[in-house]
Amino acid sequence: MDEPKNYYKILGVHEKASNHELRKAFCKLTKELHPDTTSLNLEDAKIKLQTVLEAYEHLNNPNLRSSYDSELRNFPIKDQNKSRELLNTYSSDSRSSNLIGNRRPFSNGEMFSLLLLAIVIIVSLAFALLFANFTGKEINEIPIWLIK
Repeated sequence: MDEPKNYYKILGVHEKASNHELRKAFCKLTKELHPDTTSLNLEDAKIKLQTVLEAYEHLNNPNLRSSYDSELRNFPIKDQNKSRELLNTYSSDSRSSNLIGNRRPFSNGEMFSLLLLAIVIIVSLAFALLFANFTGKEINEIPIWLIK
């Protein structure tokens, strides 16, 4: 049987690549392979993009990456069907006990976006209260349309 997919070769990085290098390679490949920007056939581009996405998701997760690395090192020794199943279906990380607490932390940009969202909501509520106060409208606990 042939060897399993080598996610490092798919992304074009070495086996000790950092998460930043993985992300950089992933972004470069997705720009090249996106169906809207590539000159490849639509189906070929879709398949290649899905393969790149699978490789990035697998290598970006520390638990999946460590199990993938150990399986890649031990591939000729272990049963090939078992290795293929583990490498290609994410079965090692699909159990519900592994799903809890296995999510990546928010990036700095995502945290900043959440902060901005909270600020916008608070400022909007403050403006609504000020507008209601200056127009002389009374702030009701029960909306008027519910009273009827």
